[in-house]
Amino acid sequence: MPCQAVLRAQHIPATSDRLRDPAALTEAIREIQIAHLVGVILDEGVVAERAWEGPWLLRQRLGHLDPYRLRGSVEALRVAISLPPKLHRYVEIMPVAIQRAAELVCTKYGGDADRIWADGLTAAEVERRLLAFYRIGPKKAAMTVELRISQFGARFADLRGTNVAYDVHVRRVFLRTGLVDSDSIQIVTDAARRLTPDRPGYIDMPTWVIGRRWCRPTQPLCPECPLTDVCRKLTNRNVITN
Repeated sequence: MPCQAVLRAQHIPATSDRLRDPAALTEAIREIQIAHLVGVILDEGVVAERAWEGPWLLRQRLGHLDPYRLRGSVEALRVAISLPPKLHRYVEIMPVAIQRAAELVCTKYGGDADRIWADGLTAAEVERRLLAFYRIGPKKAAMTVELRISQFGARFADLRGTNVAYDVHVRRVFLRTGLVDSDSIQIVTDAARRLTPDRPGYIDMPTWVIGRRWCRPTQPLCPECPLTDVCRKLTNRNVITN
């Protein structure tokens, strides 16, 4: 499958202008760097739009996003997240995750989340740093590294260390196009490295967009998909989720 066919989706607008750290929020995130970290943490078990609205709604309810105040505010976070409409489905987990993230930002990065992903670090090192945060696993870490590059212009060294996020939409596209014949994080990661070896993470967003918009779990929109001419259309394949 030609790489160019996948990368055409890179410039297709997602279904919301607030999707996955969109341009509409980029400047605000530049101003309050922990907002991006909070959004990454919240991007779990809810749709992307809801996760990325979370930091701004949380700031409205708390009146701040100061890591030095967040580190001692589990109960305040729990109340803010639980108020109707709830900011997240995991009203017990997310306050702890945000508090622990703020604690690590304060103790290891001097209160400045921007230091987590500073220019000049290797992409692999940034991913390792992100993995140290509670509730940030390989999928979120890979997504965040690529977002820092594509949305914020981060200048990381050795982009061969980027990865695709092991996301349900990405996995489904890889399976149905025949890029992989079975589904595991290692198999999907290796396939992305073969496809775009200089920057494996570059294929993350376009495949995610294709999976979310066209390559649906049921009734996929194959004729409208940018990959329709090159895809094997193995639509009997689907991702098994727990």
